[in-house]
Amino acid sequence: MKNRTISVVAQSNRDFDSLEQKLTEAAEWIELAARQGSQLVVLPEMVNSYCGDGVGNPRAIPSRQAALRDWQAETTLVREAARRANIALALPVTHIEEDRLCNSFFLLDKNGVCLGRYDKAFPTPSELDEGMLPAKPALMEWEGIALGGAICFDTCFPEVIEEQAAAGAQLILVPSLWPGGSQLNHFARQHSMRFALAYPAWSRIIDIDGKEMASGGFRHETLRFGFGVPVYTATINFGRVALYGNHNQEKIKAISQKYGDRVRISFDQENVLFFLDTTDPALPEERVIAEFDLIPSRKYFEDCRRAVQCKRI
Repeated sequence: MKNRTISVVAQSNRDFDSLEQKLTEAAEWIELAARQGSQLVVLPEMVNSYCGDGVGNPRAIPSRQAALRDWQAETTLVREAARRANIALALPVTHIEEDRLCNSFFLLDKNGVCLGRYDKAFPTPSELDEGMLPAKPALMEWEGIALGGAICFDTCFPEVIEEQAAAGAQLILVPSLWPGGSQLNHFARQHSMRFALAYPAWSRIIDIDGKEMASGGFRHETLRFGFGVPVYTATINFGRVALYGNHNQEKIKAISQKYGDRVRISFDQENVLFFLDTTDPALPEERVIAEFDLIPSRKYFEDCRRAVQCKRI
């Protein structure tokens, strides 16, 4: 078992009177996530954009004008709230760096130390017109977990996810201003990765079986009427493993007979995938995998791909 508790915030995309007002509300949700036991909280894309959707909104501020010149100083309110609450934070901002417009999120640990950043790999046409350049994803490490990223439009391009999966990503953080689509559920199952999508209308946390562990947002009329909180939290076992049927399926009965309720096994018939995790902290999943010579699905398919490539003329 390797449990980590994650929260995604569906902060409203309404117009705020000022950046300070929006950051004050974001700080409230960060503190609430911490009280729910969360260790990492993800905010929606462009927390510095405080005048809602730019489409048809006369108050909307162009991205370059809204971009922060000193993101650390200008986001002190939320960074300090996270540090006081002892929670890590994925902080998404547009900012100016050497006159270049960047759409990024910064990963801050529970002490406020920056562990790394992710820059948008596929800027939209309008972002390209404003001078934003595409970036290459790089993984970050948090609490023993390999984290990758995607920002909004990035999730429309499978190569963004595939490259990070090949590099060993276990969780993809997705600050977004679009819902991410059913492809996130597909990517989760295909690559045995988790996703934490923070989107105003419907945030989601997705496990390796493609199923949502937590979800919600301002599609709920209750939230729009001012009731409830837009913070969605789930505890993920990063030891849980997906096993394709081939090679593994003949071992399942023996595992169940030996370990009983110390091991939890579910089966996705349509995708021929077994999902295995342990309920006993003294029995790590790695031990069961080694004992029964199991092959996680990501490794199985990588091995098959290499075998085929070697045989091709």
